Amino acid sequence: MKENDVIVIGGGFSGLMAAAVAAKRGKKVTVLSLGAGTLSIASGNVDVLGYDKNGKPVANPKAGLSSVAADHPYNKIGQKSLEEAVQFFLELTKEEGYAYKGSLDQQQWIPTAAGTLKPTCLVPMTMDTSALKNASKAYIIGFESLKDFYPHLVAKNLRNMPGYDQEYEMLMVDPKLPAGRDVTNLDIARWLDSAEGRKAFVAQLRATIKPGSVAVIAPVLGTAPSHAVRDELEQALNCKFVESVVVPPGITGHRLRIMMLNHVKKLGVKVVEHAVVTRGIVENGQCTAVVTEAIDRERTYQAKSFILASGGFYGGGLVAEPGQAIEPVFNLPIAAPTTQEDWSNFQMFSNEAQPFEKIGIAVDETMRPVDADGKVLLNNVFIAGRNLCGYDFCFEKSGNGVAMASGYKAAMSV
Repeated sequence: MKENDVIVIGGGFSGLMAAAVAAKRGKKVTVLSLGAGTLSIASGNVDVLGYDKNGKPVANPKAGLSSVAADHPYNKIGQKSLEEAVQFFLELTKEEGYAYKGSLDQQQWIPTAAGTLKPTCLVPMTMDTSALKNASKAYIIGFESLKDFYPHLVAKNLRNMPGYDQEYEMLMVDPKLPAGRDVTNLDIARWLDSAEGRKAFVAQLRATIKPGSVAVIAPVLGTAPSHAVRDELEQALNCKFVESVVVPPGITGHRLRIMMLNHVKKLGVKVVEHAVVTRGIVENGQCTAVVTEAIDRERTYQAKSFILASGGFYGGGLVAEPGQAIEPVFNLPIAAPTTQEDWSNFQMFSNEAQPFEKIGIAVDETMRPVDADGKVLLNNVFIAGRNLCGYDFCFEKSGNGVAMASGYKAAMSV
């Protein structure tokens, strides 16, 4: 008798989304997680489709789906499942007390630490820009010694962006953290987690910030997936805060991961940390178990179905070797140019997608792996997330969108 209905290999956004959906369907689920992956250091936003294949901005993510290539994951997932995945995720965030906002019908353009705008689809409420767009004047709040967020740069560039061309005033806060190293967003967020930090923050701004105003700030309003820090500071200063996007590590990604982990554990999902899955055991086109390797011994995990959400090249779900790419758990076929020089553009920041980013596992409409002729290779294995072929998440800004939707579709297929 198998212990699990579903084993999810990978604890990133696609894996945790798949685990949540499968558990909600009454499945007994175990997640084998190697580590936090990029989820905990990323923006925490859900980008569905920011740019088309020509690099032009997409005003409406749903309408933009018609422009993606035939082998793009969205064409396997389908619009209906994508819409259901968005609804599932939004309800999940409300249930966890850390609501997101947005829809497939409208792109959201949110401020970055460079004062530019980033297209995305779903954002935590701390990044809601509604109040900022309606303000005639706003503050940019910086912190002494904080790297990667410079208020003068934000203000200089943001006032040139359509819809954000209001007057900006810069204010600096000194958290008085120990000297000797760079201060990060995580340091500031932890400082504001403390009652002493919030009291000092309010004391330094109370005399200058005007009641009823709006302030852009780095994503530092606490480390937990909660609005408690934001709400307390907004009430104390009678203003609205808008968190910006920053270069990694982004605290909003950390909050998203904690929220997803909390959610799946409440649903009874078992999460095994530091699990290195080395191989699958396959009989007659069915996976019967996967094997993990540790210092002491190997462990075997049996299940009726398996969801492979192990990531791409960065996460170890795909491995690049001379002239070929390898999927290391099931040794699934990966189509890639045989000449390594053809894997990438010579211009890193060109107006074209990078070929190596599109390398991955081909799937059918239920997310099962297929060969070059479309034949299903493993009947009870489903693929989700960054190891899918056919898209450059960075170029088109679709990373968490594909992760969310493919995790949902894979879990609905088991």
